[in-house]
Amino acid sequence: MLSRAGRSVHRNRSLIIAVSLASILFSVVLISQGNEFEDGNSPPTSIESGRALELVNEELPIVSTNSVSYIFTHESLEWDEPDFEQEVRDSLKGLESVSLDVLEISLAYDNPNDPYHLARHVSIDGHRVAAFVSFNGTEEEISKEVGAIKEAVESNEMEILVSGSLIIDSDFDRMLKEDQIRAEIIGIPLSLIILLFVFRTVVASLLPMAVAMCMFPLATGLSYFVSKWFSMTEYSVSMITLIGLAVSIDYSLFMVSRFREELRKGQDVEGALATMMDTAGRAILFSGATVAVGLCTLFYFSATHMPSMGMGAFLAVFGALIYSLTLLPALLSIIGHGIDRLPVPIPGGRDEGRFWEEFSTRVMKNPVGWLVPSMGFLLLLGVPFLHVELTAGGLDTLPPDLESRQAYEILEEEFPAFTASVVPLVIVFEEGQDPFSKSLSTDIAGMCEGVATVEGVIGVEHPLCNPSLFDTDFDQWPEGMRMEWLTTVSDSVAMINVPIEYPSGSDEAEQLIKDVRMFTSSNQEEVLVGSWTSYEVDMKDHLRERIPVALAFVLLVTMVLVWFQVHSVLVPIKAVFMNILSISASFGLIVVVFQDGFLAGPLNFTPQPLDLMVPPLVFGIAFGLSMDYEVLMLSRIHESWLETGDNTRAVSEGLQASGRLITGAAAIMIAVFSGFIFADVMIIKSIGFALAVAVFVDATIVRAIVVPSAMRLMGRANWWSPSFSGARKDKGDA
Repeated sequence: MLSRAGRSVHRNRSLIIAVSLASILFSVVLISQGNEFEDGNSPPTSIESGRALELVNEELPIVSTNSVSYIFTHESLEWDEPDFEQEVRDSLKGLESVSLDVLEISLAYDNPNDPYHLARHVSIDGHRVAAFVSFNGTEEEISKEVGAIKEAVESNEMEILVSGSLIIDSDFDRMLKEDQIRAEIIGIPLSLIILLFVFRTVVASLLPMAVAMCMFPLATGLSYFVSKWFSMTEYSVSMITLIGLAVSIDYSLFMVSRFREELRKGQDVEGALATMMDTAGRAILFSGATVAVGLCTLFYFSATHMPSMGMGAFLAVFGALIYSLTLLPALLSIIGHGIDRLPVPIPGGRDEGRFWEEFSTRVMKNPVGWLVPSMGFLLLLGVPFLHVELTAGGLDTLPPDLESRQAYEILEEEFPAFTASVVPLVIVFEEGQDPFSKSLSTDIAGMCEGVATVEGVIGVEHPLCNPSLFDTDFDQWPEGMRMEWLTTVSDSVAMINVPIEYPSGSDEAEQLIKDVRMFTSSNQEEVLVGSWTSYEVDMKDHLRERIPVALAFVLLVTMVLVWFQVHSVLVPIKAVFMNILSISASFGLIVVVFQDGFLAGPLNFTPQPLDLMVPPLVFGIAFGLSMDYEVLMLSRIHESWLETGDNTRAVSEGLQASGRLITGAAAIMIAVFSGFIFADVMIIKSIGFALAVAVFVDATIVRAIVVPSAMRLMGRANWWSPSFSGARKDKGDA
């Protein structure tokens, strides 16, 4: 079928190129329609903590995202000196230039005789003052004014740092886009240089880049379109760059290489296209399928943002396959023998295929002597993962020199009464329920009393926790209670902020969430427990429940796919086992680097536990990509086996035929992934590093030593397959 498709492409090449160009224009139209991406910094709305945050943002007029913190610092003056106060007030006048209305400015000077008020606004040494400014507007409206909000407050006499959840989220989104651009700036030129080394002609080297450049708008446009009905985040576009760029170039590399090989054997252009599609085309279809299987596991983790990242990567692989099997053959049909035009005089490297054949032959002469040490080394690399620590991430995932992070840490460390950790309890009213009902307040008050007894809770204060208030008119309530009611209660929800002693994400905070939920779950009203720590508790339970099923799925389906390609029982089992070894080595190294802090300085990050999403993400993606090389290599070994019936010769010839290509393909993937190692967003940085390590290990130790030695030991049993397969028996089938 693929052979016929190759001949059909040759006959209809102009039409296929026109359709490809039209698809790019269509992609641009989709992109111009905009997206409906969700906030990747917030918990998904599919779980309790995410739904609580969504209801608060939609229903309540003032939430934490409306507040911005300005920290004023003077090296010599103290906060209560007149010059210090005057400079602070003069600087804040700049807020008049912001188009949004200012609801409140909270200063130390508002209530200088209240010790708690001062402890929240004045640092321990007295040289810093915090001003908390609340703006009127939706989260989206305020997000558009972030730049103006940061620039409005200036001073020639003081250092001013700006923070707050809105500022931090804005910085996060900005860095995510910058990371993507930086990765492209690093990855694309390096990939082109590697292609020149592999092909040694400009024309052949530019074709894979053309496929990659077509893939990106298509995958991005589809992700924008899909976001209208499927939960997507900005992470999706990062995954398109991370995965799409690598597989687009790799798939094209294998196709172009096989086309040149067939031309050199004397075939005409149409025949070369047909053979290329039947061999390399078939291999990349199976390769794409194995990558897709790995990505499918990400959709199963619905309580995280992994489905969004999986969808982005899936669309990238889809686009890469589509253009590699249509546009690329059409371009090759037009270029024909001109594929070798514009040669590049790069010395050396022409005997690289011979090197892999000779090396594999040496390995197969003493398979046990090579296999045991290499497997021991891979297992040793994976040992550090045994002491891995996992968290849902937080402020530490941002670069340590980022202003918003520095300001927030100053508030936590130097302002005694600044409460960084707050657990919002969101009460969802039934339709038509009166928020001013005393019976409702009586019910909520019982929950408040219970929550207040939980270890680590500082206190629970809210009008709904005080039923006696509802015996009087609202106008007669204390001013503080009225203000709190107006800002935390709507017709459909109410929010009770519960300050806690423990930092977000700590073991103590997680236990506190579990204890609080004992009281909220038993209440007659629907009460949702929010906060990042709540999300972490939910996600850990979710991953613990679903990881075994996801592992079983990806291992089983991958083995079936490899069996369909090579008609062997042992080879798929061996391939899966070797992939697990290379990924475990990758897991061990990311613990050493990111948790233990090796390279923390050069890579500009704070050592910390790994993000909970990193291990399943890396496994899902790396397993597919590792199988990518395994499938492409096995396809050449299997071809040689069918021709010779000699297992040892098939392995050496297969490695000779695929040696340079797999080396180049691995180098390209490592180049692309390395661009993300220098990202500012921690999860992208750690994923880029883990994937680069997994590909490097797989393309060197596994491909060069483990595969040939293991296949030599298994001998002809490599190619045994049961007769019920229904397929034509290959040579050596028993």
